[in-house]
Amino acid sequence: MLPSPHRFHAVVFDLDGTLIDSAPDIADAINMVLADLGRIAVSEGKIREMVGSGWAGLLERIMEMTGGDPEQGIDWAVERFRAYYVPRSTRLSSLYPSAMETIQLLHGQGLKLGICTNKRQEATDVVAENFGLTRYMDSVVGGDTTGAMKPDPRHLGAVLDELGVDGTHALMVGDSKADVAAARAFDMPAVLVRYGYTAVPVEELDGDALIDRLDELPDLMPTL
Repeated sequence: MLPSPHRFHAVVFDLDGTLIDSAPDIADAINMVLADLGRIAVSEGKIREMVGSGWAGLLERIMEMTGGDPEQGIDWAVERFRAYYVPRSTRLSSLYPSAMETIQLLHGQGLKLGICTNKRQEATDVVAENFGLTRYMDSVVGGDTTGAMKPDPRHLGAVLDELGVDGTHALMVGDSKADVAAARAFDMPAVLVRYGYTAVPVEELDGDALIDRLDELPDLMPTL
């Protein structure tokens, strides 16, 4: 095998908004919950700006937007969302262009690959398996697995531990300030995709590099 042209032994990916365009299925499930409450639907575009803080955080913001906490409580809303979303989590979602090709290329180069997502493990496993990601991943850690979610470094740390790689030889690829903050705790570079889920312009998130497509990543890595 030829020497690696870069210093990285592993790449860790966010899931929603980075590898998978999951917003259509998330929006569908949220609006089913809102319909149960007799509330108006929220646009998919608005939901795209709010995905990434975990289900409880997302539902809290949605409830605040649409009339406040329901009488049944936020926990009820989260569980209702789970019941709608998990069985339907791959109906409308799709891999982003070049995502699979990039993962296959990096895997073929001998890099260890991981997913660090604030999506719950149950749904993460369904989505990752459905889209063929699981076979290439050495670690897949959801947001309810470690007792911490990004930007808390314990979440990303759990992935790095499973990969057996320290932060100086790993790269984070995501779409949010939470991804950048988690990476900074381990002195990891953070590459951000321009097409992801963020209410703040991605140019303002202090990533080390921005890409329009994931297949730009292999050529970028030697420069980081």
